[in-house]
Amino acid sequence: MIKRTLLTLAICAGFSCICQSAVSANISLPDIGTAGAQGITVQREQQIGQYFMRNARAQMPVLDDPALNEYVTSVGNNLVLHANNVHFPFEFFVVLSPQLNASAFLGGKIMVNTGLLHYSRNADEFASVLAHEVSHVTQRHIARFIENQLKMNTVTIAGLIGSIAMAIINPMAGAAALSTTMGVSTQASINFTRENETEADAIGIDLLYRSGYDPTGMVSMFKTLLDRQGNLNPMFAMLIDHPLSEVRVAQAQNRTMQYPKRKPTHDADFELAKARVDVRYMNANLEDLKRLLQSSGTEFSQIYRTYALALICYEMKNYQEARTYLGKLQNLSGNIFVLDLLTDLDIQEHQFSRAIERLKAHYRNKPNNEAICINLANTMILDGRNKEAVQILSKFSKKHPNNTLALDLLATAQNKMHNRCEALQSKGMEYALKANYSRAVNLLNDAMNVCTDKYTRAVLQARITEVNEQRRFDESLNKGL
Repeated sequence: MIKRTLLTLAICAGFSCICQSAVSANISLPDIGTAGAQGITVQREQQIGQYFMRNARAQMPVLDDPALNEYVTSVGNNLVLHANNVHFPFEFFVVLSPQLNASAFLGGKIMVNTGLLHYSRNADEFASVLAHEVSHVTQRHIARFIENQLKMNTVTIAGLIGSIAMAIINPMAGAAALSTTMGVSTQASINFTRENETEADAIGIDLLYRSGYDPTGMVSMFKTLLDRQGNLNPMFAMLIDHPLSEVRVAQAQNRTMQYPKRKPTHDADFELAKARVDVRYMNANLEDLKRLLQSSGTEFSQIYRTYALALICYEMKNYQEARTYLGKLQNLSGNIFVLDLLTDLDIQEHQFSRAIERLKAHYRNKPNNEAICINLANTMILDGRNKEAVQILSKFSKKHPNNTLALDLLATAQNKMHNRCEALQSKGMEYALKANYSRAVNLLNDAMNVCTDKYTRAVLQARITEVNEQRRFDESLNKGL
């Protein structure tokens, strides 16, 4: 129980954090988003956030699904756009895990489990979890937690940060690290966390409303979780770490009543994302799921059912049947989820040119869309059009330098063009983003031996220095574990 308590702030994900909020122009909320600066500055928080991401990529099943990533990021960015006290860009990423959970970390890093989409019944419920997590970041709860612990205990910032990061990435190891690092009063830790949760609940609901969602989505998610309070199923592990109370649910419901009523959000993208997760990432028996969807009445929406059946047919290699189902989604022909599956089908049938022309038409309007760029570049590589793929991926990587899938594809295309100098650099930077520093430095040094241009070699030397500094920074935090 003590270990769970110490983890409460670190794993304030799952929804256990979620909901009590309210705010309209007449509702007063705390404005303490810049608190915690004594313990850690905003600039330092950004650096630590990148440290967390590198370790997450190295140790967690971070999902390389461009369509899913694009959707989750779009929902998250919409919330951030309407949030107060935003001091840096946010990054939302998806982890392959069946548990209903999400986690916030320093520097605007929000981790979303695939299980969250599976268990959310509508877009409002899904967005409510993200709104709560965004509020934890904007209010700098972990930074304030660190400041509080520094006042109470003889601990170092590095030790705390490393332990909290580990608590999210590897909960068992994180619990041990936190209990070792912090000889804190259990009750003091609980009280501090309760304050955070109350604040995030209040601000989260208001953020949800101002972002265009129905705030009662938080209440319905809370009620779902409360109903499962006695269920120790690991799929709802957050209930063990963050037990709910009827009082808290009632407070959330009372807060939402202070807003004008809003109809539930009908979001086709949510239905498609949920179907994608249910078919591809929840270990479902596809034959059983197909029979269920084909015989279903009103339990599933038409969009969900049709796309899920198309995905199932694709996974079962029934490509023509998959196309038939996709044909029923003609009004969504430009949707990234539909485009992604159409591309997969074209690739299986070696219809590369057809996929490329379709994607190019959308790329002209959305050159920074991850799903469109990655699908287009990947298909071009398969079709031997490596130079075009490099152009697209290079442009995309300049805007999204932390996208490891883009760097991997870029290295592949460069290798196929026999441009070993550039390919080694792309692959080296990909490894650096995954905290594999030995491999990264070796590849960059190999590039130094291959590249002959003086300017390129100067850039390479700067990159090697940057990677080594990054490694030292990470090691300084890991020493506290």
